[in-house]
Amino acid sequence: MSRKIRLTGLVLTAVILLAGLIAICGVSSQNIGPVKSPEIVGTSSDSVKLSWKRVGSSDGYFVYQKKGDKFKKIKTVKDPQKLGCTVKNLDDSTAYTFVVKAFKQHKKKLVESEKFTEVSACTVPKTQNAKVEAVQANALRISWQTNPKCGGYDVQYAKSKDFSDKESINIKNAKSESTDILELKVNDEYNVRVRSYVYFNEQKITGKWSKVVTAKVLDAAGIAAVDATKPMIAVTFDDGPGYNGASDKILDVIEKYHIKATFFMLGSNASNLTKNVKRKVALGCQIGNHTYNHEHYGKNVTPADITKASDAIEKACGVRPTAFRSPGGITTDLIRNTCKQEKMPLYYWSLDTQDWKSRNADKVYNAVIKNVSDGDIILMHEIYTSTADAFERMVPVLIKKGYQFVTCDELVAAKSGKKPEPGTQYVDGKTINNKTS
Repeated sequence: MSRKIRLTGLVLTAVILLAGLIAICGVSSQNIGPVKSPEIVGTSSDSVKLSWKRVGSSDGYFVYQKKGDKFKKIKTVKDPQKLGCTVKNLDDSTAYTFVVKAFKQHKKKLVESEKFTEVSACTVPKTQNAKVEAVQANALRISWQTNPKCGGYDVQYAKSKDFSDKESINIKNAKSESTDILELKVNDEYNVRVRSYVYFNEQKITGKWSKVVTAKVLDAAGIAAVDATKPMIAVTFDDGPGYNGASDKILDVIEKYHIKATFFMLGSNASNLTKNVKRKVALGCQIGNHTYNHEHYGKNVTPADITKASDAIEKACGVRPTAFRSPGGITTDLIRNTCKQEKMPLYYWSLDTQDWKSRNADKVYNAVIKNVSDGDIILMHEIYTSTADAFERMVPVLIKKGYQFVTCDELVAAKSGKKPEPGTQYVDGKTINNKTS
């Protein structure tokens, strides 16, 4: 009997000791179960979104990122009911591995689950900036910014805006920055888009398509074959780019209606507003020179006023100006000779909106609508909001009347049958004025 009592006492003592040990040591990490079903539920070019199932005994979750052979804690989710998070500020086109662990706070000690499951994902390639231009007869060159981390590029071109008739090209070299589309028909216009891609776990992950850019196929003379049987005008804008939003609004209209204009810009302004100038190039507009800062007129204009502007504009957008307009319309032999050396024809105007004087959208609109005629070169300025408002109103009206909006070079080529000559000043599509002002 005494032996039974002793055994019972020993068992009771062991139970008490075990309970005490648990009380002293707290909750073991083995009591925190592993996070079940961690998975990647979304990716972007700079983030990965994770989700997981709830661990009932946890107080929250730790997210670790694998770096080499080690894991670094990068995020703490303190709400046990929150079953997901987004890891941000990641590099694009890059593979990442993550681990999610549950944790529990017991008195002063923090414990976390020991077992875990790794999950991996690849961020999406960045969106490309596409460009399309006619660099030779019957062909277009499509170019983009290279992404050394991607696996290649998808290129699509189509006549339709919805790309229902698209042709696709797969560029497998990440270092490639352009491709040429040959044997196209002169005057056909194509919409182009580009995206980069990367392979991860044998799956192709693609970035978003670039913004669609458009270009027209040119002939051997480098001039688009506009329809000479239909009326056309060359709308020109001086003194830009502007700083008040007017320039951007004008470009919005040009992009919306797929038309062209010629911009005679100041080199000083172009240097500070490169994004605007590059957009003009991308929209197929003609880039013109209006001297560096518009401070000199007539005989006071120096060769440096012209060449410095061309240098600044080319630096801003990668394209050297192909046309010139004299400040105030005052042209001298020196100006013409400098323009000839710079391979730029000069353009005066046949319809003056006097937008600089009225600063009134209604007056500018009426000046064009009531006086426009086939072959006109129209003078406007891209630095006035009133001009931008008038331009937005007049474009759909003139298109409905059958007018084509062309560049100055296109206008002269279509109306005269010859490419405009550097150093020669044109008043409209046919009229030449080389007199010294």
